[in-house]
Amino acid sequence: MSDLRIRRGQNVTLDTVDGELKVGHNATLQAAGGKTINVSKGVYLEGKAYVNGSLECDSIQSEVFMSKTGELNAGGQSARLELIGRYVGKLEVSGNLTVHKQLNVSHSVEVKGAIIAGDIDVGGKIEAGAVKCGRMRVGGRADVQNRLEAQSVDVGGKVVASGPVKIGDLNVGGEAEVGGGSITGSIHVGGKFIAKAPLEFGELQVYGRGCLPAGCKGHRISTFGKLEVGGDLTCDIIEAGGVIEISGSCTSQKAEVGGKFEVSGSLHVSDLFKGCGNSQISGVLECRQLAFSGKLAAGKIVVQEEADISGKTEVKEGLKARLVTVRSGSRCEGTLIGEQVIIGKSADVSCNQVGVDWVIEHHAILLNQAIVSRGLWAGGGMARVDDVYGKEVVLGAMCRAGRIFADKVKLEQGSAAEQVTYTDEFKMDFGAAVSEEPKKTDTIPKPPF
Repeated sequence: MSDLRIRRGQNVTLDTVDGELKVGHNATLQAAGGKTINVSKGVYLEGKAYVNGSLECDSIQSEVFMSKTGELNAGGQSARLELIGRYVGKLEVSGNLTVHKQLNVSHSVEVKGAIIAGDIDVGGKIEAGAVKCGRMRVGGRADVQNRLEAQSVDVGGKVVASGPVKIGDLNVGGEAEVGGGSITGSIHVGGKFIAKAPLEFGELQVYGRGCLPAGCKGHRISTFGKLEVGGDLTCDIIEAGGVIEISGSCTSQKAEVGGKFEVSGSLHVSDLFKGCGNSQISGVLECRQLAFSGKLAAGKIVVQEEADISGKTEVKEGLKARLVTVRSGSRCEGTLIGEQVIIGKSADVSCNQVGVDWVIEHHAILLNQAIVSRGLWAGGGMARVDDVYGKEVVLGAMCRAGRIFADKVKLEQGSAAEQVTYTDEFKMDFGAAVSEEPKKTDTIPKPPF
């Protein structure tokens, strides 16, 4: 076994090095036959190095070297002067680069072909046709033309991976652009995140701006900036602290809104949909349980269990739930349908607080927005609703309703309804009023749906 040193500026042809290879500044290595240079141990760069062909080695390190010392004479005085030369670690490879352990270069790495390495640490910039490694850390920018595969990617500036990716965790200080694929762990992007093709992800946190295409699937989305989705989205947990706009339909297990949430299609939530911000669903909102304080608009709302709403609700085709609770000070536009409907119940602090805790934990700036939203609707006052269908309907004190169709109806003090049709029981407290004479029938009209 013999180590080999290539002097500064030399141009040499190599095939196999049985030992270590030290490469001087601005040296050029030619692969014999245009194929691959095989180095059994490590490669050490004293500055810039160029490889024409492919390179395979155990590890790559770039180092800093001292040059020489001398004496400085001035005015009859002499002093010892130590000169230190710092060569920038830079590697350019025209073929493929295979590093079995660590690739550690202080400045930049440019590889026309593919990089296969254990771990990658580059201080400045890395460019490659494709990358497959364990961990990749880059101080500045990473550009990968085709596939990027790594257990974790940590880049201080910008990442552009034009092909599909297969990554564990992605952490980028500035911008990230990927060509679809999968990121199974967490995605933390300080600036802008773009996926050009369908992406499967674990947790996506958007602090600036995010753009996803149609067909993406994930476990959790947390936005503190703005996320735009160009079509249908499937995500287990959605936390909209900032803005989420979906140009399609959305399927989720749980959704919390502390900011703005827009869906141009329908929203299907298998468990709980709650929030204190502004939500607009053009199609149907379906969920097991609804607890919302703020502004909620939808084409139709269907809730399996309880719908507890505060603020302003606009539903074109109506809202249906087993139990419908409209808090005091609220306005509901659209038909209400339920086995039990309670209008004007006192504001529930826990209901108005929904969707705020995780926002406070992750992004304190949104606290003010949540407090403002809570303050708008927590002050009580008269509740107003349109037509109501139910088995039992209670119109609270000082509240207003359109037509009421139910088996049992109660109007509390100061409340008023346009019309009441009932089959079993009707009660009216002092000061309550009905525009038309209450009517008892054998059956009540069927609700719109």
